[in-house]
This record gives sequence, structure tokens and C-alpha cells, in this order.
Amino acid sequence: MTPMWQTLLKILVLLFAMFTALKAMENDAALEDIFIVTNEPGVILWNGSKPDAVQADQPEKPAQHRVPSNTFVFPDSSGTFRYQPCGKDSNEESRSFCTQVDDYPDLSALKVKLENKFAKFFLDDLQPTDVSARVGSPDDDEVFLCKTNRRIMYPKKGQRADNTWQLIVNNEEYKQGIQIEECEGADQPCDYTANFPNTYKPICKQHYVLQNLASIETSGKLDVVQQTFKIPSCCKCALKRV
Repeated sequence: MTPMWQTLLKILVLLFAMFTALKAMENDAALEDIFIVTNEPGVILWNGSKPDAVQADQPEKPAQHRVPSNTFVFPDSSGTFRYQPCGKDSNEESRSFCTQVDDYPDLSALKVKLENKFAKFFLDDLQPTDVSARVGSPDDDEVFLCKTNRRIMYPKKGQRADNTWQLIVNNEEYKQGIQIEECEGADQPCDYTANFPNTYKPICKQHYVLQNLASIETSGKLDVVQQTFKIPSCCKCALKRV
């Protein structure tokens, strides 16, 4: 090959290398216009333009805790979820006990234990709920500052001394009656508020006594145990300094 042809071949190779390098640079620029290229951990976005920051890996959502089977949370008419210990279809007036409970357990397997160890809880006579039970009728000139609702009930679920809820033994065969007296307007102003000094705010407060009841243990094996429950006993007008 003559020197002229060798020189011409070198020029062609050089031109091809320059063309290839320019084409690669154009391709890199085009890719950078489309993709976000980064060495940082994250998601590479197809966006058409570079945002200020690359979207970081999203953290895992925390696991949602399931509500226990004997606890019910339902939305009210406004869509707000509220706690309903008595179940979905219950319309209980009491704030401490339920006479209607969904999926109440069959107690036939506990019959022997109920009759041998818990017979005292199922007497015909109601157990007293307040040592200061009302005796006689009030005088005609007496006025109560807080209205109350007083009644006897046979609850299947109630609020314990620690404010947790637990099932209570109450069916056709084994009955535990309690007498309760609840404020009709707990934490609301007492009647005749205008007669109190301006420096005090009279409030109707619910008071409780503690009473043992035969209750149902559902965590693990079904069992019957004795638990202490809060019994609404009376409603008092308390003065709160303002």
C-alpha cells in the first residue's frame, strides 16, 4: 500500500472515531433529559424533566393492629369511628354495662365449675350495690341537683375496676343481677346553677362502688373467673373552683 493510501486510511479511522464519540455524547445528553441519573439510593423516575430531588424509597407502613374479637369499633353518622363495647346492633343506655353482646359464648362446658365454685353469685336476691342504700322516700320539699336513672339489670359485659371491658356470666340458667344508678347528665352542670357562688362551677359527677362478679375469660381456653367491676351507685353534684 502506498503512503498516500495509508495516510487516507488513517484519516478515515480518525473521522469514524470522532463521529462515534460525538454520537455517544448526544445519546448521553438525551438520556439525561429523560432519566434522573444519580448514585444515591432511590427510585429513578421517568418524568421528562429533572425534579429537585430523587424520590426516596418509601418506608414500610406499620402493621395495623387487629381489634380483639370482643371489641367493636364502628363509624357513626358523621363517619367518625367510635368504640362500641356492646356490639354493632346494641342500643344500650348504660355507659358501664351491656345486656346485649355479639357472639356470647356457650357456657355449657363450664357448668360444673359454675355450680361448685361460683354458686354464691347466682342467688335469687340481688347483691347490694351501695352500703348507703336509700331508706324511705324523700320529703316533698327535697330537691335533687342531678337527675339519675336507677334500675336493675343483668349484664353480659361490663367495665372492670381498671376500665377494661370483660364478659360476665349471665344467661337463662345463671343470672347475676345488679342495681345501678347513673347520672342522666354526667359532667353536665347541676340544676339551680344560678344559686351557687360565681367562683364555683357545679358539675354532676358519677360515683361508683366495686363489686365482684363471675366473669368469662376468653383469652386462650374458655374459663370462668372472679373479677371486680365498677357499679354506678349514685350521682353527686360537685363544686369545681373556676
